[in-house]
Amino acid sequence: MQASMQAQEKPLQGRIAVVTGATRGVGKGVALALGEAGATVYVTGRTFDPGRSNWPGSLSETVSEIQRRGGTAIPIVCDHADDANVKQVFERVHDEQGGRIDVLVNNVFAAPAQMPANVPFWELDDEIWETLLRVGLRSHYIASRCAAPRMVERRQGLIVNTSSGGAVRYTFNVPFGVQKAGVDKMAKDMAHDLRPHNVASIVIWPGFIKSEKFLAQPDRVPPALAKRIMEHGESAEFAGRAVAALAADPEVMTKSGQLLLVAELAREYGFVDIDGRLPDAPSRI
Repeated sequence: MQASMQAQEKPLQGRIAVVTGATRGVGKGVALALGEAGATVYVTGRTFDPGRSNWPGSLSETVSEIQRRGGTAIPIVCDHADDANVKQVFERVHDEQGGRIDVLVNNVFAAPAQMPANVPFWELDDEIWETLLRVGLRSHYIASRCAAPRMVERRQGLIVNTSSGGAVRYTFNVPFGVQKAGVDKMAKDMAHDLRPHNVASIVIWPGFIKSEKFLAQPDRVPPALAKRIMEHGESAEFAGRAVAALAADPEVMTKSGQLLLVAELAREYGFVDIDGRLPDAPSRI
């Protein structure tokens, strides 16, 4: 009976997970939830120690919080704009875990210090495109290519890609929308290739997140949006609970290739946000 209760409390015990971009925001929220559910979580990002970035959050703080909750986390400093650096992450995980990765969460995202909003694309700096798509899309593809062979070999695994409604609605600017739409399409097409091997590929949409970056500098976004986030935003851990529920679902292959809204998954799996609320699901159109 005691063993059964522990299994329920730690449904991901023994699983190996990699979460990219876990210094703050959704990545940190996902890492916390996976660690709390029993997974050994490798967390990546550029900032290891607090105070080394202009923004709140660091890998060491993420790891400390996971450990405080009784979980296991391993930090790896990684610049996801560098393909070779990304590959080194997975080489290390493979070496340390005998080639095993059960869950990959592609979440890392790079944005300019001030995101251009409603600026015509012909007036944007060329680097906006490079910044958003190299880390927010290409790096997801490289990470997936590194993880997939081991998942295919073991005939089990889950790749979760975080995206948003910016994939279908004008949000901020053209490159931002292209990045989000690219993630959604990539996840769906990867599911086609992975399905015969019993490996799932899914894309999730959280709602508006009360992230550390937003709370530190809410004026980075338009005032109306800032007001909406403050009043109705979700915690980053809400998305984390969704990923943990998917990873623990023995029927997750039935969802492969789908776009899943975090708020809808909350209703399906029966979890709530950290404040006890059940946020409304964002529109799919």
